Amino acid sequence: MIVKKVDNKTVVRPDVLVVCNDNSTNYLTKTPKIIAEIISPSTAKIDESIKFKIYQKEGVKFYILVYSDDLIAKIYELKDGKYLKVGDFTNEEIKFNNFECKTLIDFKKVFNRFH
Repeated sequence: MIVKKVDNKTVVRPDVLVVCNDNSTNYLTKTPKIIAEIISPSTAKIDESIKFKIYQKEGVKFYILVYSDDLIAKIYELKDGKYLKVGDFTNEEIKFNNFECKTLIDFKKVFNRFH
């Protein structure tokens, strides 16, 4: 399990993350470029509020909230220290070319796993 140590009191365990060029074995030493959290009734408040603020403060470029029951992903991009909503996605392919490790997410394939 990959964890991100924010400080001595805070450690988060994202569901999915993209990190470029981090070779650490215990904790991530670089801030992830993309973090996705799969939203469930038991984690919604934490993912939508607490982790949202932590990831924003830590400088995670893209935060994705995946609502598997609704088959929708909400993508937020960090701009000037604040998350701005990019949009809601269901069947689209999204390319993240803004950093050193280019990433593509095909939400049609992602949501096919939840059918």
